[in-house]
Amino acid sequence: MRGQSGTAAPARPTAFFASPLSPYTRAMGPRATAVTRHATEDAIQRYWADGAVCLNGVFDETWLAPLREGCEATRANPSPDTHWYAGGPGATDVFYNVSYSWPRVAAFRRFIWDSGVAALAARFARARKVNLLWDGVFYRTAGLDQPTPWHQDVPYWPLEGDTIVSVWMPLDPAPADSVLAFYKGSHRMGRFKRLSFRDGGKSSHFAVGDPADAQPIPDLEHGPEATKVLRWAMAPGDCVVFHGYALHGSPGNKSAERPLRALTFRFAGEDATYAERPEGTSPRFTGHSLKHGDALDSELFPVVWRA
Repeated sequence: MRGQSGTAAPARPTAFFASPLSPYTRAMGPRATAVTRHATEDAIQRYWADGAVCLNGVFDETWLAPLREGCEATRANPSPDTHWYAGGPGATDVFYNVSYSWPRVAAFRRFIWDSGVAALAARFARARKVNLLWDGVFYRTAGLDQPTPWHQDVPYWPLEGDTIVSVWMPLDPAPADSVLAFYKGSHRMGRFKRLSFRDGGKSSHFAVGDPADAQPIPDLEHGPEATKVLRWAMAPGDCVVFHGYALHGSPGNKSAERPLRALTFRFAGEDATYAERPEGTSPRFTGHSLKHGDALDSELFPVVWRA
């Protein structure tokens, strides 16, 4: 998910880019090595065949507890860049998304650099180094079942590449009727229309519409393609690794008892480049020198892991 077109993402503070925490300057610790063991060849092949794969029991409570605290901090002290889809600051019932929190939230920063999540993404991308794109918080209070429309990520973003990988992880128990769902094999089907998140996917996200070759999104709830939808009941510590072109969406939080808090960490391998789109991008970046077709290595997208 992302904000509306035209919302400029702030330039990231430079203090962290020279951080000695960069994991490629030292050997990974035993907990990080335990994480990368989940990137088996079978799981990697399923990722490339289906566009998404669920991994169980990847992260333990020593990571999850600080991540929950960090997630709550984004609600208690919301960034001006928070996108509120239901409720707002101080409201009891909320659904919001905020990205680029790692410079402000130490728990996110430690997780990105020290947990092994970047190395995990690199294994699935079959990349020898990965750049951090951004982190994302997705917070729905109990019973907030506002859906996330079906969408691909990369067509909204100022990026191109086949090695763009997201790692999505719930911080609360997430039954199959509340998690992200994926259209199997859609990362190899070309581009789909980009729908608006403000009206539940009833209109185009960009005022100029979509390129002529953008396909309509099929009925993935009741149509014949519904049999190709992948979804998994997930527990805290599980994660889904998915391709940047995988079509995905969410029905919202169906639980009346507990919130659904989830984090996404996004990375890109060597083939990824910066992409300027005439219709605009979401998010939109300012204050950088990247041009169309440039490699991503920069303060905006720091390298966070090398083989």
